[in-house]
Amino acid sequence: MAFKILLVSVNRCDSPYLVYPLGLSHIAAALVKAGHEIYVADCAIDGRDLSEIVASFKPSHIGLSLRNIDDIQIKNPRFFAQDLSFIAQSLRKISDAPIIVGGSGYSLFPAELLEATSADFGIHGEGDVTFVKLLDAMEKNESYTALPGLVFRKNGSIVINPLAGMKTSDIVPAYRSERLAHWYIGKSSILNIQTQRGCSCSCCYCTYPVIEGHSVRSRNMDDVGNELCEIKNLGASYFFIVDSVFNSSPGHVRAFCEEVISSNLGMTWGCFLKPSGLTQELMDLMAKAGLRHIEFGSDSFCDSVLREYGKNFTFQDIYNASAYARNARVNYAHFLIIGGPGETEATMREGYENSKRLLKTVHFPFVGMRIYPNTDLHKRAVAENAVTKETDLLRPHFYLTPHCTEERMFSVLSEFSAQSKNWIVGEQPPEMIAVANRLREKGIVGPLWEFLVR
Repeated sequence: MAFKILLVSVNRCDSPYLVYPLGLSHIAAALVKAGHEIYVADCAIDGRDLSEIVASFKPSHIGLSLRNIDDIQIKNPRFFAQDLSFIAQSLRKISDAPIIVGGSGYSLFPAELLEATSADFGIHGEGDVTFVKLLDAMEKNESYTALPGLVFRKNGSIVINPLAGMKTSDIVPAYRSERLAHWYIGKSSILNIQTQRGCSCSCCYCTYPVIEGHSVRSRNMDDVGNELCEIKNLGASYFFIVDSVFNSSPGHVRAFCEEVISSNLGMTWGCFLKPSGLTQELMDLMAKAGLRHIEFGSDSFCDSVLREYGKNFTFQDIYNASAYARNARVNYAHFLIIGGPGETEATMREGYENSKRLLKTVHFPFVGMRIYPNTDLHKRAVAENAVTKETDLLRPHFYLTPHCTEERMFSVLSEFSAQSKNWIVGEQPPEMIAVANRLREKGIVGPLWEFLVR
């Protein structure tokens, strides 16, 4: 029996630009493959029209996806989780369809958000297989209580089933709505793709291993290549790889680049890279395959802080990776977390002096480390009495080093920014966003942060 599933992306975040709901698209693809009828709605576009969509589509089930809990800004944070509750409760008033909630943001607080939304079910972690099996069990009136990652109520309590990492063969190429794809291309010029899942790194704050597991699973490159062809046919000339760390292994990078080059797509792209494990040869290959933007998760330019953060690289690695990118004529930026474990004003200043050695780049420093449950940072924060085991982490809480106040860190960063225009502190000002919009209107594609200091 085929069900009619309404899938809703709850995300409204538009900073630094709107991002296509890729995770929900993989769920949609799995449902279509299983024979179900779907409609994908997006609150960035359809927020006011959901009641009309429900009335015309008449879904048998509704899936809601929350990508981000908040914007991880310590000053004036934007809290998105409440949107999930509001939309779930609004849909409950106009539809009797069971509501299933999920997404990367939901997966961090599965019990709390199931309670807050009054949804019927939740799925934490990867939902591609579990969503389909849940529908099968509901259709056949069979038990669903053992499904991996399922969150449900039993005898007045919320049960959270343990995760079971999906096999690579279970990852179905994403279903992309033509309507949504054209809208996002018009707004940001970017569509996105995932080439692997899981993260083997040990960054103290990171939630990727919590959501996708520590085991890295590379997708079939034929499937990836077919997705890229679809993205191009939809009208995109640029794509961004959303893998937590694209260069998980040199072999994966080479396989992807060879697929792109042999396909002769003529597209450009960007990705997240770690500064270690790179060579000039590998960087040149990525550039040949169309790489134009790298967002390095450097986090700090000070070796002692990098060790405290759980990084497996040094500033020398950061310097080398930057030089490789510059030699290959690839734009690159460094994202930094200021004020985490081990940070002092002295380490900030050491990092700033090191940053002067990195040429033709942009630095994005963020003050404070967002604390999420089930991370090493959470354990450390509890041990240092920064939070307690009972602290509600759904609302943003940040780890701040005891060696420097928040105000002092912002003051020092302002000093750096005044001396070096490539240190972009805080959210992009309206005039920078306006410049980016004008560039996109002229057909320039990508994240465009390389223009911020020109």
